[in-house]
Amino acid sequence: MRRKSVWIVIALAVAVGGVSSVWPALAQAPPDERLAHAYALVREGRPADAIVQLQALLDAKSLDAPATGKAWNVLGLAYEDQGNYLESQRAYERSLQVYEALPERLADYAMALDDFGGLYVMTGQLEPAVRLRQKALGLYEKVGNHAGMARANSDLAGIAFSRRKMNEGRRYLERASKEAGLATDLDEDDLASIASMQGWLAQLEGDAAVSASRYRQALDLLRKRHGEEHPFVGWEYVLLGRADADAGELTTATAEMKRGMGILGRTMSEQNPKYLTAEIAYSRVLDATGAHVEAARMKAKAEQGLKEVSSRRCSNCTVSAAAFR
Repeated sequence: MRRKSVWIVIALAVAVGGVSSVWPALAQAPPDERLAHAYALVREGRPADAIVQLQALLDAKSLDAPATGKAWNVLGLAYEDQGNYLESQRAYERSLQVYEALPERLADYAMALDDFGGLYVMTGQLEPAVRLRQKALGLYEKVGNHAGMARANSDLAGIAFSRRKMNEGRRYLERASKEAGLATDLDEDDLASIASMQGWLAQLEGDAAVSASRYRQALDLLRKRHGEEHPFVGWEYVLLGRADADAGELTTATAEMKRGMGILGRTMSEQNPKYLTAEIAYSRVLDATGAHVEAARMKAKAEQGLKEVSSRRCSNCTVSAAAFR
């Protein structure tokens, strides 16, 4: 999940009329408001538009140092959403370099570390992802940031579950839930992330009913925040469909998967690794329903797409020394 920033002007504008409705007024807006708008674009699933605006801000050198670090971080998120992992890595590195010189901005530095860890998860490099996110967690603990601790623990739980380290993941997830109860500035994205992790844990433990319940909770939170047409929502439908398939509810699962794939197809590139991964999950459900030919075709296409994407990944990504100052 993407991180929340307290940018009130944009948050209110988006709530009333969406990002596109406020852009003309923002053309002459202060740099910080334009940065907030670019971040909102990323959250709306529009990374290409965000990249144009972020690059213009950075080229103009109109932001102060903390905002410059944030701009590079958001640029990293945007490039990551596009599947441009090399440029994403470069942007995250620049963000870390800025925050290295700003010891008073430890929470922002921790956020950049945690987001950079997400890139390593996407590229299948879990060891550096763990190191970055553990470092982020330590910094959040140092400044007593409960919201950051909740997010970092949730993210570390996800890495543990992907490695089938159940006990470790459970401990992280329990800590995430505890810190969420102490935090005052978590939003629906944050709460949905924790609920979705709980769904994953239940799925790994073989409890399909609880898994589906937690995924449905996450879906409700995401729909409340973003509406129906958002990649987060599409992805959660896919996760819910997979859980319902595990419970033997194939008709329901197929409908949920189809709905999720439709949303993903309208809100992200069909060459995005997440879209391709969702196609593979959908193909398995289709195969279980007896649609073997369609399932095989979809799976083969998605697997070929993932192979092509893997060739563009930043396989030589290295963790900046700034990450461990």
